Amino acid sequence: MKKIKYILQGILLITFVIFTTRCTQDEIETFKGNTQITFVPSTINAESPFAKAYSFLGNTTGEHIEELEVEIVGNAVDFDRFFNAKVVAGDDTTASENQYEILEGVIKANEFRGKLPVKLLNSDALDSETVSIEVELTDSEDFTAGIVESDHFVLSWTNQIVVPSWRYYRFFFTSVASTNAYRIIVETTGVKVFDRSDFSLVGVPGATALGTQFGDYVKQYNLDNPGNPLLHDDGDLAGEEIVPRYYTKTKFD
Repeated sequence: MKKIKYILQGILLITFVIFTTRCTQDEIETFKGNTQITFVPSTINAESPFAKAYSFLGNTTGEHIEELEVEIVGNAVDFDRFFNAKVVAGDDTTASENQYEILEGVIKANEFRGKLPVKLLNSDALDSETVSIEVELTDSEDFTAGIVESDHFVLSWTNQIVVPSWRYYRFFFTSVASTNAYRIIVETTGVKVFDRSDFSLVGVPGATALGTQFGDYVKQYNLDNPGNPLLHDDGDLAGEEIVPRYYTKTKFD
């Protein structure tokens, strides 16, 4: 009887192990298939976090790779995973297919965030217009698209000057945005975007140094052109003089 009892216990144990193993495998496969991917909101424009604009101002190469950041809702794994995206036809897509290229998106091994590279191509048409595409994340072997609110992103580009959010510019360059002020900042410092992440990289000393480069240019230009100072050409202070936040006081005061 004891022998039969041990045999039955062994059978029950083996059955339990097989059952739990199958359940665990099924759960892993189900979770893997349901791992979602979404766009990360942009910090450049708080009012439109899933939109970004690029200007070819200062770029003479004819093309630009814009990387849209994505993140996963799920676990990291020890191998690279890939995701898909497509351009959605609609009011937010005005670019023709020969003006851009969606490249392969990847989440690197052991990471929760990745990049979707989009190649933007320049043309003479962009001298007078802005084109855009609405990009939508789609299902792949590794991921499913997230909720509608975060799986769409609008990307626009032009040759014209696109003035970015002035939130951090106002503290170190000049208080109010204008196309002319922004153009001078780009030409004197090379800075095309200055948002929270950029400020975090350089800190107050670095931001002040950049502001001083801009300010010294404005002050010197005004000295060299008496009666014809640099002015805001649009915005809230259109027609008024551009006043820099920082400049070399020992030189100009």
